[in-house]
Amino acid sequence: MGNSAAGPTRVVITGVGLVTPLGLSTDENLQRCRAGESAIVPMRALEVEGHACQSGAHVPEFDLSNVLRFPKNYRFMGRSVSCAMQAARESICRSGLQWDKLDSLRIALYTGSGQTGLESHDYFRALEAAWVGDREMDLQYLGGLPSHLIDRYIVLRTLANGGLGLLSTEFGIQGPNSNIVQSETASAMALSCAFHDLLENRCDVALAGGHDSLLSVSNFLAYEKAGLLSASEPGEAYRPFDRQRDGLVLGEGAGFFVLERREDADARGAEIVGELCGVGCATDLDSGDRAPGVEALQTAVAEAVGEDRIDFVVARGIGTKDEDRREARIISSAVGDRVPVTALKSRTGYLGAATAAVELGMGLLCARQGCMPAILRHTAADPDCMLDLVVREPRRLESRQPLGLFLSASWTGQIAAVAARAIEA
Repeated sequence: MGNSAAGPTRVVITGVGLVTPLGLSTDENLQRCRAGESAIVPMRALEVEGHACQSGAHVPEFDLSNVLRFPKNYRFMGRSVSCAMQAARESICRSGLQWDKLDSLRIALYTGSGQTGLESHDYFRALEAAWVGDREMDLQYLGGLPSHLIDRYIVLRTLANGGLGLLSTEFGIQGPNSNIVQSETASAMALSCAFHDLLENRCDVALAGGHDSLLSVSNFLAYEKAGLLSASEPGEAYRPFDRQRDGLVLGEGAGFFVLERREDADARGAEIVGELCGVGCATDLDSGDRAPGVEALQTAVAEAVGEDRIDFVVARGIGTKDEDRREARIISSAVGDRVPVTALKSRTGYLGAATAAVELGMGLLCARQGCMPAILRHTAADPDCMLDLVVREPRRLESRQPLGLFLSASWTGQIAAVAARAIEA
């Protein structure tokens, strides 16, 4: 960690923006989270008749066309990037920074993104026109009229780094930047990049977060084929660590943060939401033995937390039998079984690359008010998940500045641990 005459450099969060199936702002997300509500409902985005999974988690409809600095860019935004733009705008607004007075070359931007949204059915009309009658199925016939049936902006809307480019243009950001595509850990890694840029004085302000939308035909079919989707009816689907858990529910959303050095935030009298204490990353080489998973998590936790005492854990809680059982054992081995543990996906659905950022934002906002939200839909304890789970009712936190550990993992073995301290509202 960087040092100055006044002591080690500290990185704080002065702005949070959330767009999730629970709502389009931090206020709405916090209100519904505190009320114990879930946004998992019957699937509306896709036709799922005949499929076992009937549930989805949808972000409410919204329109950015009248609030953008460059309205023409709206045509280049897919669903995921639109969510990112909404969340980023809120985080900047809540930070209280005079954004147009900042040196654009000293603002960093790091994004985590997931699925691009590219769908084969977007080309079906063009292919049907090109291969009409007995014509052979050759791409040479896609010229002329068939080509006009393909959305001219489809390539721009489906770029993995489209969010990075459009956010930098909209907010005039010219400093260090990158986009990370790493499933659920993507936004945690984006936060790590921003955190270290501030510590090492490569920027003065950073905008960091993640965005994703998994509500597409290809995603649904891929998760279904992998046996990961819940077949329970929408009112009971997605219950992490519960004995009857049977899989996840797909969703969409975004979470973004404005990060600054503590001395800069204090100098301008900013309201501080929380302190980003560290981000640790490791890879689990799962060889069948559980030890590698424990070692990877302990490495990530040690990097994020150091020797500080953890007051609560927001677990990954992916909601499948094997993964929850394995995570519970690893958490117990790494941090003990007396630290209260919650999971948030039963409220929002699974948000892919937006997950780590959204769960950090929601967890910190609740912790600022002195409580941890309960795991929703949890009805029966699983003897293979013996943790101090927060169920049925929220848990009061004793510390006025509780330190939370937020866990995420990708499907290919990457593990991320984010440590953040809530600053009392």
